Amino acid sequence: MNTLERLQDAEGLDALAMLFGFTPRGLSYVLYRLPEEQKYTSFEIPKKTGGAREIHAPTSRLSLLQKRLAELLYRCISELQEKKPNYLRASHGFQMKKSIVSNAEIHRRRRFVFNLDLEDFFGAINFGRVRGFFIHDHSFNLKPAVATVMAQIACHANSLPQGSPCSPVISNLIGNILDVRLLSLARHSRCTFSRYADDLTFSTNERLFPVDIATNKFGDKWCVGRKLRMEIERAGFKVNDRKTRMSLQRSRQTVTGLVVNSKPNIRCDYYRSVRSMCNSVFQNGEYFHPSTDEGQTIGELNVLEGMLSHIYFVKTRRDRSHVTNKFAIKAGEFTPPRAPIDLYRKFLFYKSFVALDAPIIVTEGISDIVYLKCAIRSRAKWHPNLIKFDGEHATILVNFLKPTGTKRDVLKLGHGSAGQAGLIDLYTSSLKGYRHKPMEHPVIILCDNDEGAKKIFKSAKSISGDTVSLETTKSFHHIIENLYLIKVPEGTPPVMREIEDLFPPQILAEKIDGKPFCRKKNHGDERAYGKVIFGEKVVRGKAGDIDFSGFTELLNRIENCIAHYAASRTANSTVNNLDAAS
Repeated sequence: MNTLERLQDAEGLDALAMLFGFTPRGLSYVLYRLPEEQKYTSFEIPKKTGGAREIHAPTSRLSLLQKRLAELLYRCISELQEKKPNYLRASHGFQMKKSIVSNAEIHRRRRFVFNLDLEDFFGAINFGRVRGFFIHDHSFNLKPAVATVMAQIACHANSLPQGSPCSPVISNLIGNILDVRLLSLARHSRCTFSRYADDLTFSTNERLFPVDIATNKFGDKWCVGRKLRMEIERAGFKVNDRKTRMSLQRSRQTVTGLVVNSKPNIRCDYYRSVRSMCNSVFQNGEYFHPSTDEGQTIGELNVLEGMLSHIYFVKTRRDRSHVTNKFAIKAGEFTPPRAPIDLYRKFLFYKSFVALDAPIIVTEGISDIVYLKCAIRSRAKWHPNLIKFDGEHATILVNFLKPTGTKRDVLKLGHGSAGQAGLIDLYTSSLKGYRHKPMEHPVIILCDNDEGAKKIFKSAKSISGDTVSLETTKSFHHIIENLYLIKVPEGTPPVMREIEDLFPPQILAEKIDGKPFCRKKNHGDERAYGKVIFGEKVVRGKAGDIDFSGFTELLNRIENCIAHYAASRTANSTVNNLDAAS
């Protein structure tokens, strides 16, 4: 029985709670006993076009419940699409393997491109519509009691809130009713139609644009056609007439912010603006954002990172989609455009290692991060420089570079010890690209004391001149500038040790589903489970019962390293002040 069938068989809250991985009591508490003021945090964010968008972000308990609902619905959609490949065909938002690029792609090289927005898209989907959809839609046909609970989880103040993890997927499902009608209208009008959230696009190569979709009664001012408006309103939505726009082939045509005259691409002026902001950051540590009246300081780097991430996403996927030889892509011969990726790499290096707001630890694997975070929380009493408490809330005072994902790929760090050695090799040359180098905190490479780390030891020695080997027992090694190396403590006498050796033997002997732990594998196999599962299910799952005293020396080394860098900065500052005075 698949997920959708199990959902359709559910009779009420108890069965639904089981599908979410909640207890019925826990689900009831979040929905019915948790005070309303403790369910959401509300705030406003500025819109690009002016004004503000109100966000209602669920608090942790409700957020987890909404995430589980979203995951369940995404699984249902996946199962429906296996049977009906065209299910949610027109929607390109909030779906796997679809994006603003796929949405723009189908409208490239057209004579006419007509865009319009729906007004208050999430707000137009109220409690009754959500509940009614899950009861009456022929693909779901859920029991009324189950549909009611799902609507109660999803809605706030009688609508889908912006900020909820499940609002996007539910809006897609309900928006599909509109999509089906508009696909039919587009087909009869010889147009192509797509939707990305509340952004609707029609395009055609016909000599005249169909009046059912848009008309230009007022010169260059195009208005939504009567039939299109009627279909939108019949589906329970409303056109935002201030955001209707027609673009012709001889002008710049955009779809969801991408230029589509030739192929989906970033606007040239947007890229130039971002490049200029990056150069300003590298030179002065601050930049001027066109949408603000004042320059934003380095504390606002997340905004600039989001813009660079957007450019990277579009550039890599856009050019890949236009490689004519598909075998070249499979063979790994595809090379995305160099300039924007070099800019993104330079920015990420600056943000990750130069303009730090806390010390950062570069581990070999993602499981190491889980171990260290749990150890720091458990040993907080003995290591106050690594964690602080605000009431019951704890904040770890060091950051970690995630060893997977786009950031690490763009930085060309690779994975494991090879990536750590690569960072050491590239560090000095990379720093030359910045005039502004605050470097207020250390970058700490943490490696196992085993054969796999010998390349790291060699790279560190070649730059610092400091001998690093399996037998050396220094607390830390200062390589250059703010870059440090720490090994897993070697013990007495020194022996090869991995970070897993810091756990008590009985923890390493834990079995899951009858399988033992294999530290040589990240994900395990049919005979044993690997580091990822060990980190999540054993270490994080049983953190309160684990003796982390074996991590004491390692945590001491981290503290010593941080203290050494702080002292060296103070000493350098004193020398500079004396030189200035003389």
